[in-house]
Amino acid sequence: MKMKSITITLLAIGIIGLITVTPTHAALPGLAVYARTDRTSYAPGDSGTLFITVRNQGASAFTIKNVSVTYPWKFFITDHWDGNFTTSITQALAEGQTYNTQYSFAVPTDGRISSVFGGTISISVGTAEPSQQGGTYTPGSATILYTVGTYQPLSLASSVLPIIEIVLLGIAVVMLALVFMGIGKLSKK
Repeated sequence: MKMKSITITLLAIGIIGLITVTPTHAALPGLAVYARTDRTSYAPGDSGTLFITVRNQGASAFTIKNVSVTYPWKFFITDHWDGNFTTSITQALAEGQTYNTQYSFAVPTDGRISSVFGGTISISVGTAEPSQQGGTYTPGSATILYTVGTYQPLSLASSVLPIIEIVLLGIAVVMLALVFMGIGKLSKK
């Protein structure tokens, strides 16, 4: 009897442990998040627009309560986080409806771009359903690509040759001026 109660107790503790580990803010079924940027790539200092579409592909209505966006250059600067934000929204979506929004951004020039090839903009859409669990959060993402700055070192063709050409043209002009002045002094027969 004692062995049986220990087994039941361990089984109950295991089930309770699994329940507490399972996330309560799982994605809402039928909610689809689509996102894209307005250009294919950006250089440091460029500005752009992020377009987000939330679509209800499920069988029940829900209400969007917020949209959170985190850019790949998120960084704590002096006294605040830069590169992420959350916008509060109250938008009800019935079955088959969509919600479209857009946000402008600027690619930083201070070296926070961590990859030459690009990064991922993370998006999280929070809903009010189910209300007994405090809502759900559905992830989404968009890819952003960066262009690399070019550097052209000084070479013979790019720096010395144009200077030599200008000097030779100046010498030719002086020679032609001397010849022209000498022709006027020739005696006429």
